[in-house]
Amino acid sequence: MIARLQDYFVSRLPLFIRKRNEHIYFQLQIEIARDDGLCAGIYREYKKIRTDRSLEEIGKIAKDMLIRFHELSDLSTDEFKALTGFNDIESYDKDNNPYRIRFMDAKNDEDLLYNYEGCSIRYILAEKKYNLALSWVYQEGRKKWLDGSDSTGKQGILTFDEPLEFNDGVAPECLGEMIMEAFDRSSKMARIMTRGTGLPKEIDLLEGTILEVTSPKDKHFVDYEDAGVGEIYQDYAYIAREGSESSADFLLTMAPEIYEDLCCENIRSAWIDAFGEADELDVKETEYGIYQYRAELKNKKMFRIAYFRELNDGTVLECCLEITSPSKKKKLTEKLPEMFEQFTLNCKILKITN
Repeated sequence: MIARLQDYFVSRLPLFIRKRNEHIYFQLQIEIARDDGLCAGIYREYKKIRTDRSLEEIGKIAKDMLIRFHELSDLSTDEFKALTGFNDIESYDKDNNPYRIRFMDAKNDEDLLYNYEGCSIRYILAEKKYNLALSWVYQEGRKKWLDGSDSTGKQGILTFDEPLEFNDGVAPECLGEMIMEAFDRSSKMARIMTRGTGLPKEIDLLEGTILEVTSPKDKHFVDYEDAGVGEIYQDYAYIAREGSESSADFLLTMAPEIYEDLCCENIRSAWIDAFGEADELDVKETEYGIYQYRAELKNKKMFRIAYFRELNDGTVLECCLEITSPSKKKKLTEKLPEMFEQFTLNCKILKITN
């Protein structure tokens, strides 16, 4: 490419990619350089493809648009006028923006900004290398916020081991795979940073049942999904301050220690084995939402409330509130049980396997 911007513009953002409604939308972005080397505006081109097309086809569209990026380079103002037929950038933007919204099947700018999954491709001039970047929208209560990072995520929140990088020799299928991985990482960042929305989500249990859970309506809860642990289906962690460890958890897990027979005595003995002798321990049969048993334990190490349901294959689903060192967290032991009871009651089974 021919760089016409001043030297301190060390990179370009040639491609912004969005996903919604079973389509992927590609937006080529070409800098328009003023005579003094500053950026006067952006020229854009668009393409889209269905999400069910092959990785090779998705990657080929991206690669073709990157070739187009190098062909156009940084446009001079005269080149911009010749390419678009517009004498000024303001008139071009006024005409192009409504077209962009229609092309991407959006209602308006706000819809396009907040309701699409996103990622982008950055080109580093000196290295002649491309990096994918993550882009996401997260919620805190009713507010929505835009955020982004490089492809490895954010320290202290969520990180990914392998950066998503490539050069001009990348195979289309490999590029398509990286783009879909960037979307997946962006979605994970959005989920883990979204707090207190009370939004439902579906969870596939190992034996095939589909469970719907609703996140706690409190800004301190962070969605850790399965927390990287095989026995955990869902972990909503209570984070008192940004960067601190979890103070409590709402967990949906398997309960392998009571696989053989779900009954009060087996729950009681399994908990004593796992958490030690209890200062308080109450176990009983119940009919509470989808659950069949309730247990509550308290000692110096643990405060725990859990509900249980036996699934069709004999495995046991456990929904629990867990607070370690409860004597140091008295406010939480008073505040969270009521929220947990509502969280438990909101659990719904959408599909049961035979």
